[in-house]
Amino acid sequence: MKVFKKISALILWIFSVILLFGSLGFSIKKTQQLKCSDIRVDITDSTSQQFIQTSDIRQWVLRNYKGVVGRPLESLNLRKIKEGLQKLHAIEEVSVYTNLYQDGIKTCGALVVKIRQRDPVFRVIGTTNSFYMDKLGKVIEWSPRFTPRVLIVGGLVTPEFARKKLLPLITYINNDKFLSAQIDQIYVNALGELSMIPRVGEQLILFGDPEDYELKFRNLKALYSDGFKDGGWSIYKSINLAYNNQIVCTKK
Repeated sequence: MKVFKKISALILWIFSVILLFGSLGFSIKKTQQLKCSDIRVDITDSTSQQFIQTSDIRQWVLRNYKGVVGRPLESLNLRKIKEGLQKLHAIEEVSVYTNLYQDGIKTCGALVVKIRQRDPVFRVIGTTNSFYMDKLGKVIEWSPRFTPRVLIVGGLVTPEFARKKLLPLITYINNDKFLSAQIDQIYVNALGELSMIPRVGEQLILFGDPEDYELKFRNLKALYSDGFKDGGWSIYKSINLAYNNQIVCTKK
């Protein structure tokens, strides 16, 4: 009797598995035959504003891959669409897939594009070009619709100089509570030397080249916390950090 029950249970389990896979196969086939009725874009990032908008991506797909809407889902070249989107400068990560949605009682197919934007660290407003740079050293072209509150760099700045010299220095500033609140703008001259404009005070901070920036910033913080603890920075027109192990303050 126990053997009979075990055999019956096994047969029932096998039948259930066959039925499940049969239903799944039918469902997949039905899904593949559905036509794409919509392009759905999801843009996720850490900022409240965006370099790109959902309408931009929809138009880009429609312009570069004509006839997407109306095609069977199985005929869409998802890999090609993804590779094309990955070339856009403002996109850090992108995934492209198909999905189903309900329109009343009707089941429809959709092309889904999920995007994560690049997160700008600083903005360059140079004499020859303007761009943002993200944490990976990637250039993001300037966009009139998006003006994030990041540190501004002016002067003669190439993308290579920004990536190699400025990115680690500005990342250090952004990660320091005091410095990020104090440093407002950076200017780069033809020799690659930096000068900084503080948020508090009218004095110019002459930084010199970007080398040894950690030591220079430690000296600057010590000056503000000890030398200027009772105020008095307003009498100086410049603070020079370019010399090794010393700070030279010049009065107005």
